[in-house]
Amino acid sequence: MSRDVIVVGGGIVGCATAYFCARDGMRVTLLERRTIGYGASGRNPGWVWLHCRTPGFALDISRAGRALYPQLLEELPGGFEFRPSGGLMYFTTPEQGAVFEAFVAARRLDGLDMTLIDGAEVRRLVPPIRDDVLGASYCSEDAQIVTQTVVEALARGALAHGAAIREGVAVERLVVSGDRVVGVETNAGRLTADAIVIATGAWTTPLLAGDGVDIPIGGERLQVVSTVPQPFWVEPLVYGPSATWQYALFRDLPAWDPAAFATDRAERDGFVLLPLLVQRASGELYLGCATDYPGDLDPNPTLAGLGQIADGFARDFPSLRNVPITRAWAGYLPFTSDQAPVIDEVMPGLFVGAGHVFGNASGPVTGRVLSQLIAGVEPDIDISECRFGRPLDPIAVGAPTHW
Repeated sequence: MSRDVIVVGGGIVGCATAYFCARDGMRVTLLERRTIGYGASGRNPGWVWLHCRTPGFALDISRAGRALYPQLLEELPGGFEFRPSGGLMYFTTPEQGAVFEAFVAARRLDGLDMTLIDGAEVRRLVPPIRDDVLGASYCSEDAQIVTQTVVEALARGALAHGAAIREGVAVERLVVSGDRVVGVETNAGRLTADAIVIATGAWTTPLLAGDGVDIPIGGERLQVVSTVPQPFWVEPLVYGPSATWQYALFRDLPAWDPAAFATDRAERDGFVLLPLLVQRASGELYLGCATDYPGDLDPNPTLAGLGQIADGFARDFPSLRNVPITRAWAGYLPFTSDQAPVIDEVMPGLFVGAGHVFGNASGPVTGRVLSQLIAGVEPDIDISECRFGRPLDPIAVGAPTHW
């Protein structure tokens, strides 16, 4: 059994790995080149979204992750923000409604607790939405987190079990002895361990390329704005009809009608709007997401992206047109060509957990799985879809991905 573990990456996967390894008695050092939660984990809207997870690994690990959060709330010092809020995707025309009816029926066959609700119920749940909304799919299993608080709680839990966390330490390359990875070279010197875990999301590909490990992972940039706290309350996660284009679960339906959603697909200046809304416990709203696929991992929002968010929400949430904006930011959603992460021992001593397009749902469970792999224990989730060495296509700069 490996006892000394270095975890590279201070996001949700890395901090979960550090926590579970330390809890199981391993000696853990977590390295983060900036600060805990700086990257994708600290910049996303916090959706634990089962609504559109495909059957098989994606749905299984997402449900396992959703079930793990209440347990982590009890275990981790200081707690974190988690709300089993449910989620909905709304529609505005009868033609769209026919597609949603088929979608809900298919999701129920997959075992999800999902219903079709009418426009009056949508307006009750989402007070600022447009008056002519006709209905929505609603899934009670969706939930939300403030991901930064989860990452910080996992880090506190790892520290409580004896882990060391070193921020500001950048890994430059792997240290290899024979056919085994035995450490990392960093800006603070060489560090060695029995197991090295790479949990660096969209930054994994360039980090490992210099050592001949090819794992093509792309980054979808998501731009988000937040508002001042609002007097109304929106409990569920909210997705607009144009998000249907993103999911094969919609596009592969016999009832799918592209024309019914054509006017809702907002694509402009290289951005596609995936209209989402979530309200935090503070009352502030997060509104997003203008998405694009730049080659450089630039975490800054753009005027074009923010303009698209403003236009989309002025149309579907007209009462928000003059709501003051407090912040704007961008984050990165990592993905592979088949939309499954890589979770595996990719060479002796080197473990990877990266490429999670649904990291809020799957991140903590991935940390547990990686700790089991390091300990030589059979994982409690089937990860056969996530093994290293499966065929993955190169990521084309600027080319949008669909799930």
